[in-house]
Amino acid sequence: MTRHTWIATLLGVVVGAGVMLAGLAQAGRLAPAPRPEVLVTLAQTVDAEHRRVDLLLKRRDYAGAIAALEQMRTVAWPEAAVAGDAAAVLRHDVYGRLVRLRLDHPEVDPKTPDALAELVGEGLGADYKAIATNAFTARLVGLRGEIAEKQGRDGDALVAYEEALDMNRALLHQALGSSP
Repeated sequence: MTRHTWIATLLGVVVGAGVMLAGLAQAGRLAPAPRPEVLVTLAQTVDAEHRRVDLLLKRRDYAGAIAALEQMRTVAWPEAAVAGDAAAVLRHDVYGRLVRLRLDHPEVDPKTPDALAELVGEGLGADYKAIATNAFTARLVGLRGEIAEKQGRDGDALVAYEEALDMNRALLHQALGSSP
């Protein structure tokens, strides 16, 4: 896959995810944002950061891309009571991309599998199962499985992979308008 094709695909995924979030919120599947201005500001911040990371990756500056996403960890992520469930979905998106980059580029500021597992737990939060099924959460749960596998915890890896597969199957059925 050429770099241009990869970037176009990534842009399509980001745009599609934005449409998905808006659709889920309108369909009542995500808790609405009591203060929509907070969610809009957060979404714009995440979008700008993703664009910056895209440019850093285009320059093959993996350390810079990881550092930018690490900086996003310091954002005061709003609670669902303020910004609705979409805020957690956006957090899952950022953490998923960070974890994926860390797994793909372990030579950059190396982290142990245990540290990566903590990162996934931090990103998911304790209540991730309370929000509507979405692609970003499914991805982060799948990454939890990949890390558990690296830790030699095959049973936990299988549980995480099955959970991610269940989420993705539900999303596929929902998109196709069929029942599971």
